[in-house]
Amino acid sequence: MIKKILIGFALATLAILFLFWLATGGIRKIGDTARGFTNIFGFVSLNATSSGEFRLPWQPAGLIFDPDLSELQDTERTEQDIGDEELNRSHTEYDAHLAETWPETFGKPSPYRGKVQLADGVATEQLASEYVEIEASFNNTGPMGIAGWSLQSMRSGVRAYIPRGTNIFILGDLNEQKDIYLNPGARAIVSSKNSPIGTSFRENTCTGYLTGTQTFTPSLSRNCPPGNTLFSLTSENLRTYGDACFDFTESLPPCVLPLSIPSDITPACRIFLANNLSYNGCVKNNRGRGEFSQDSWRIYLNSGRELWHNSHDVIRLLDSEGRTVDAISY
Repeated sequence: MIKKILIGFALATLAILFLFWLATGGIRKIGDTARGFTNIFGFVSLNATSSGEFRLPWQPAGLIFDPDLSELQDTERTEQDIGDEELNRSHTEYDAHLAETWPETFGKPSPYRGKVQLADGVATEQLASEYVEIEASFNNTGPMGIAGWSLQSMRSGVRAYIPRGTNIFILGDLNEQKDIYLNPGARAIVSSKNSPIGTSFRENTCTGYLTGTQTFTPSLSRNCPPGNTLFSLTSENLRTYGDACFDFTESLPPCVLPLSIPSDITPACRIFLANNLSYNGCVKNNRGRGEFSQDSWRIYLNSGRELWHNSHDVIRLLDSEGRTVDAISY
């Protein structure tokens, strides 16, 4: 009888303790303890990482499963990733600063604003290749004179004035210098360096010949009139220049003065080619044609050093009164 009482008392005591344990969060503690075992398979060394994270055979190294995020995350960040993040952050900070200071940076607007636009071209290059572009709007009602205009770096404060130029360049002549005008839609390549031919000039259908002796950045168009248009295939021309002259002329690429002439070319043909397959000869034969002059200019600021910074800069195009026509940033 006493034994049954003691057993009953013990069972009642255990029941009371169990209820108390449940009331104090016993099940939750078991769950927390279970989650603390991040790798119950830690003894399997084949697919376990050095940090104790278990990886199945088909899972790539360096990836873990985060149950809180429910996605795979890369556990390694390379130095390149960190460097790219820092560079992007610096660019973002620069752009934000520029946005805040843009009204001050732009300056007083010119009445020509919207009539002429500025583009950075390759302002980030070295002096030999550094240039920006100016383009007149197609909506302009007439030529836009840019005499007295200038370009200014807001980073260094350097200001370079647009010079005068020649409308039709003649090789070997003292070319007359005049104010530059941009027709509607016309473009100007404005290089920082000195001109390879000693002057700023308007391009024409013959300027491709100039690339034979000088280097231009960017390259000039090689769209010269074909050599076979110099003379017509008539019986008189055949007697004067010979069959070989016509065949040789048709084989030549555009804008090329031949330096080597076949031996079967007649003396009359040699003289004719020397006088016509050259820059000055091309200008003489074509300057009266309507399509001779192009709506593009090569302007040279004749600077002995770089004008625009190679990483970040703000460049303003200013009119003759110092008012801002347009500005670019990079």
